[in-house]
Amino acid sequence: MKSIIERLEKILGSQYVSAEPEELFFYSRDQGTMPPAKPDVVVMPNTTKEVSDIMRLASETKTPVIPMGGGLVLSGLTRALKGGIILDMKRMNRIISVNPYSRYAIVEGGASQGMLQSYLKKHFPQLKHSMPDAPPIATMAGNMCIHGSGHLSVQGGFHSDMLNGMEVVLPTGEIIRT
Repeated sequence: MKSIIERLEKILGSQYVSAEPEELFFYSRDQGTMPPAKPDVVVMPNTTKEVSDIMRLASETKTPVIPMGGGLVLSGLTRALKGGIILDMKRMNRIISVNPYSRYAIVEGGASQGMLQSYLKKHFPQLKHSMPDAPPIATMAGNMCIHGSGHLSVQGGFHSDMLNGMEVVLPTGEIIRT
């Protein structure tokens, strides 16, 4: 892992790569009752290119990668069952744009429900966002992955049904848009 960590530090800078025991302890758990599973390293990318470079390295070295959004999972989905890299998305939390006419937002994978709600309230008060039955720190990407619904689901529907497109980094590092 030492050479992988050194290469990750070249991609992200050492301040966004950690194999410190305290952090690995924290990232080995979720808020549920599943037993801990310790990762080898935690990284916090800031751009899609950095995610792509991380995935390319992980593919080359056959290192597992476990993505993590808001850290609210209760079912063990963000535990590193076979070690590897925890890909913490908290730095990729930008709201890139909002189109009030077509009523869509472009957000990064670490953007939370509360961040979008606050942004809309400030810049587009005429728009509403169906908040999930989860804390505001829950990421939109995470909520969509679990097919989450808003507490006004009759009006808002399942958040996964509202997803119009994604920019995805494949395990090979290739970036696609769908």
